[in-house]
Amino acid sequence: MPSLLETAVTVGAIGPEQVVAVSAAAASAWDAPAQVVLQACGGEEAAVEVAAKHLGLELAGDLDGVEVPQAFFEKVAPGYARRMGVAATAVSESRVELVAASGVDLAAVLAEMSCVFGREIRCRIATRQAVEGAIDRSVRERPEYLADAAGELGDAAAGGDEAPPLEHVTDFGELMRRTPVVKMVSLLIAQAVRTGSSDIHFQPLGDRLRIRFRVDGMLHDVIDLPRSAQDAVLSRVKVLGKMDIAERRAPQDGRASFKYADRDIDVRISVVPTTEGERVVLRLFDKQTKLLALDQLGLGARNLAGFDQLIRNSSGMILVTGPTGSGKNTTLYAALTRINSPDMNIITIEDPVEYKLSGISQIQVLAKKNVTFGSMLRSVLRQDPDILMIGEIRDAETAAIAVQSALTGHLVFSTLHTNDSAGAIARLLDLDVEPFLISSGLLGVLAQRLVRRVCKKCALPSTLSEGEQGLLGVSSDHDMSKVLGRGAGCENCLGAGYLGRIGIFELLTVTDAVRDLINRRASSSQIREAALRDALVTLRLDGTGKVLAGVTTAEEVLRVTQGDMS
Repeated sequence: MPSLLETAVTVGAIGPEQVVAVSAAAASAWDAPAQVVLQACGGEEAAVEVAAKHLGLELAGDLDGVEVPQAFFEKVAPGYARRMGVAATAVSESRVELVAASGVDLAAVLAEMSCVFGREIRCRIATRQAVEGAIDRSVRERPEYLADAAGELGDAAAGGDEAPPLEHVTDFGELMRRTPVVKMVSLLIAQAVRTGSSDIHFQPLGDRLRIRFRVDGMLHDVIDLPRSAQDAVLSRVKVLGKMDIAERRAPQDGRASFKYADRDIDVRISVVPTTEGERVVLRLFDKQTKLLALDQLGLGARNLAGFDQLIRNSSGMILVTGPTGSGKNTTLYAALTRINSPDMNIITIEDPVEYKLSGISQIQVLAKKNVTFGSMLRSVLRQDPDILMIGEIRDAETAAIAVQSALTGHLVFSTLHTNDSAGAIARLLDLDVEPFLISSGLLGVLAQRLVRRVCKKCALPSTLSEGEQGLLGVSSDHDMSKVLGRGAGCENCLGAGYLGRIGIFELLTVTDAVRDLINRRASSSQIREAALRDALVTLRLDGTGKVLAGVTTAEEVLRVTQGDMS
């Protein structure tokens, strides 16, 4: 049987030139030489493929929608399963179907599971993130798991207080009401991470403190705490963010980092005074979140081909536009990952650096130390970059340098806050960039929004009303016999009827006609009309296609494209 290293070389995960170095590193690793080999495979996806081939097991995929049976958790505690990197996809009287994370001691896992269940064990291989995700989705409503998770946040978050006995706890709200403040804040962070929340809101409302999570772009009420708990809870949050707990009349910003279930969680904390008391918002960044590939964002075939062609240029500027929280950075990361190669020098300037990109130099903006987009961009141009990513064009200085860079042999990516693709050109003109520079340097603009996906577990048959057909531009003779999807609401989606999000897009390529209009300082509506004549796929039209495919609903598309009547 070939060694793990030989298998990695066979499948192309490790190059022949790496063999000597990897072999030496594995030989010197006294505890887990296999881990050294897998870590050298260039990513967990490649490591999973190598492990599966070496062990002769099937790949389990991403496990989206997979729910771990309750029968598995009756014998294996969720926290222990997470640490071991193993979960079950099915449990019957004769057999247990397991999925294990790559890199685990599979022989030990199978032996233990065989002993625990006393029946045949079949196993497949997946990434640790996929296994942990399946466990989290399946148990996020179990209060005993939440309590166990709070301790995993570490001393910085959890403190030393002990939680009360949980034998009579039946819901998250009751658990919160019976828990000391230090543990309570840890539990909130744990629950937010588990539910995929991007933000936690602490909002004072008269006689109570309302706590809400933002999931898939929408705020959900979690619990109301008595006003008497407000000062203690907010003081605890300030301590985590290393802020002044005595200051209550001025805004404050802070940061914190937690190690949670082998995942690095960064938290940005904002405190502002209101008439009801201090309002606090925590923005969560899970650095282990899997970055999406360009073809996983939701770009249609035409937009994907057009955008892929744009990012292959050697110079020029590409803008991504949309409101805050519309996934612009995710799109830029996907584009950079797609074109990244060893012969490219790629540098990003971001505020903040949300995810670490392998092989790419990333710079954090620090306004307090005068490290701004404009000042840093001037310095970075002396670093011989091939590709630049500027987190956001906020001022005239940054806009001017970005366009000049695009005209001097660099490929420049950046974002703007505009409603549609044509509006980005008007915004550059407002920032005093000369029209001839824009028309010469700008390659294209991708506008985007995020819409929620219909939850697959509770999707019910649905059709479009006549009003929705009219607003979405669906012709009356369109075949509506195809059943669309609409979520009824279930535990899997927290009763929302939606789970996860997908992008809708509008790609404007700077053609000769558009270039001529830019030089004449034409309005954004004139530029948009010219693009429509070139068969521009608008945001609403792209969204309509996803409605007709059953991916999202008419309400979602109409909600995020209120200003797009095309």
